[in-house]
Amino acid sequence: MLPGQILRNRYKIIKPLGSGSFGITYLAEDLDLPDHPQCVVKNLRQSQNQEELQAFINYFNKEAKALYRLGREYSQIPQLFAHFEEGGEFYLVQEYIDGYDLSHEIFSGNKLSEVQVRQLLKEVLEVLTITHNKNIIHRDIKAQNLMRRNSDGKIVLIDFGTVKEISQLKNNPQELTNSHFIVGTHGYMPMEQLHGYPNLSSDIYAVGMLGIYALTGIRPQELSEKKDPNTFEIIWRDKVSVSPDLANVLDKMVRLNFNERYQTAGEALQALTTLSLESTIRTPPPPPSSEPIQLPPPSSSSISPPSHFFVAKQRFLIGAGVIVSLLLGMGLLFMTFSSRQPAIDVKLVCPETPLPPLPSTGGRKYGTATLYGFSDEKYPSGKGIMVFPDTEHGGTSRFDGELKDGDFHGCGSYRYGNGDRYVGQFVKGERQGVGKITYHNGCEYSGYFERSEPNGQGTCKLKHGLPLRGIWHDNTLQGSNQTCTCK
Repeated sequence: MLPGQILRNRYKIIKPLGSGSFGITYLAEDLDLPDHPQCVVKNLRQSQNQEELQAFINYFNKEAKALYRLGREYSQIPQLFAHFEEGGEFYLVQEYIDGYDLSHEIFSGNKLSEVQVRQLLKEVLEVLTITHNKNIIHRDIKAQNLMRRNSDGKIVLIDFGTVKEISQLKNNPQELTNSHFIVGTHGYMPMEQLHGYPNLSSDIYAVGMLGIYALTGIRPQELSEKKDPNTFEIIWRDKVSVSPDLANVLDKMVRLNFNERYQTAGEALQALTTLSLESTIRTPPPPPSSEPIQLPPPSSSSISPPSHFFVAKQRFLIGAGVIVSLLLGMGLLFMTFSSRQPAIDVKLVCPETPLPPLPSTGGRKYGTATLYGFSDEKYPSGKGIMVFPDTEHGGTSRFDGELKDGDFHGCGSYRYGNGDRYVGQFVKGERQGVGKITYHNGCEYSGYFERSEPNGQGTCKLKHGLPLRGIWHDNTLQGSNQTCTCK
């Protein structure tokens, strides 16, 4: 079809968007509605082979039914607007998703961090759980069929031309093998799907291969060619440094025998969410010093922190100082996203509560810091409050939360001398996991942190209320050169 062509006296073609096994998709506008909103028109690919054409029509009709059923109930499935035949051609009109597909985040040679991959898998499995709960197999999960919507950063599952209901599959198991084409994408398809007998765990295999692709930067088509000669399982662990917990989950997702995989997206999602926070650390912490650290007597007027605490605190404050200095030294970023977006997408793990007043008594010295609570030992642990001078920002810093061997570890609140405050997870003295940092000037970032920097899914909210949402890498939004900085 050419730009300008109008279907049903209503849908005006603007430009082609892409093509697939079953048809060509076009960007169009709906002339019947106010402001002519954009939509997507899919034109069924024609074939001279009548058997193949009939198979295409069957898949086309299945896509229409799946979209109609799911799109009305779930915002992360495109809505179906129309399904018709005109001039001997078959058309499907569906909701236009303003965003980009995940091939912009996952591509050959690009390795995402473990934090990013865990978040990505969680988002994909949450959407896939919707279809699996309806006993629907998608059969073509890949980066190109997963859109990240600009309005809220959520994943939208598209291209339902290959869907299959389990009940229908049981009634006609030979349908796929009688066709002249294979449904799915090489590298993402497990053996049972290649032979024409897909099940819900076949989608889990595809998601697992997508996760391994994101970690290693190696395309599934290449990974699937390198298998253990004894078990025929995919070999990939030697391509990247990854925690054993996540590696075990991914291995189970891509097992050769589908009975050994997670059987549904909900089951895989549950396994992923139970992984420990420490499994997100990509490098082990340095070994402790072999020399014991002696604390000065409590009566000394020149008490300084133990060296390992000072290094951890200094590393933490330097990282935070870089962020704050960037905030103070750079101008306000202007965003293009809609002001209708919510400010925070990632759910905080640690509670954000007002700081209680300091206890009037019971504080004890720990270097230059004063401790309230925590265990009374050389390297304190447990819960409590720590107060210490903030030479970087002026005033006094305060930490409320958990310590482990003298380092911030677990949930905590860190308020700087200048009024900035971080609430979230810590590992070995660094911001690591899910958290929120609010600056004294009104800006904030909420999402995933790694090495004290925004890394993974997150939202930057400027003081004017315009959010910048997406996947971050070392405080830079992927697909742009924008950082979470403002005056």
